Amino acid sequence: MSMEKRTCLVLMAFMVLAAVTGCSFSEEGREAADADHYFYHIDATGTELVKVAYMPYEETTEVMIQDFMKLLNDKEHGEDDISLLPEGVEIVTHSVHESVLNLDFSKEYLEMDAAREVLARAGVVKTFAQLPDIEYVKFQVDGKPFLDSNKKPIGIMNEESFVENSGENLNSYLTADVSLYFASENGEKLVREERKVYFDKNVTLENVVVQQLLKGPRETGKPTLPSSAKLVSVTTMDKVCYVNFSRSFLEEPLPLREELPIYSVVDSLIDTCRVEKVQLSIDGVTDVTYGEQMRLDQFYEKNEELIDKTK
Repeated sequence: MSMEKRTCLVLMAFMVLAAVTGCSFSEEGREAADADHYFYHIDATGTELVKVAYMPYEETTEVMIQDFMKLLNDKEHGEDDISLLPEGVEIVTHSVHESVLNLDFSKEYLEMDAAREVLARAGVVKTFAQLPDIEYVKFQVDGKPFLDSNKKPIGIMNEESFVENSGENLNSYLTADVSLYFASENGEKLVREERKVYFDKNVTLENVVVQQLLKGPRETGKPTLPSSAKLVSVTTMDKVCYVNFSRSFLEEPLPLREELPIYSVVDSLIDTCRVEKVQLSIDGVTDVTYGEQMRLDQFYEKNEELIDKTK
């Protein structure tokens, strides 16, 4: 198919969508800071939310709810963007009670991997929390409360429930004492290094901790993360921290005990931040094994046995 014909078909599909939903979008909405409303989807890397300006034909709660429900699975906005919800996942029913929007998703919602689910949940909440008369959003799946990693109901959420690692540099800095774990000289244990750091207020402490690990030790010990590794994203929700590295994390193995790179991240985050579990991924994928046995499709808790207590 020629480029001109393909472009024409995409434009026609977009026009049909606008006619069906009664809403319109602005591709300039990615930078449109003065827009009243936004719709969210996921960028091509699967690691960040993208927002596009949204203009409803009727600014009422029910009309906008219907608009957003039709658009949750849409993949047409942006050449590389991903819909908030995967194919097959949909909102079965919804209701509003005392400014809380209750959304009941199909059972397929539970099939999303953890990193994708957190992004999708954030996008859904941010989208619907903009609506008139809606202050909070509550999730159900197949008629049952949606549970966090500790098997407890998530409860109500709003935009402030999600922290982003972006924003303009306001030259305003915070300070924190962080505990970082690097490898011992023989590569068999973790040794702790205490460090005071200053960081931009728009950056989360979890991000700071991982970036400090990437810089390596200042005192004794050896690096636990490859020098070529890049941090793609860090997201914290329900006391679980999701850390997404680039593929270079796997491509430069270090001469250390296999568990140390994983647990240096896990123990550092749990010691310093308000998290209880950590999950790592590679370019957004958790179906990966680090080394021979460190599966990334699971949650890791702090490992005290690997820490050298003599240091």
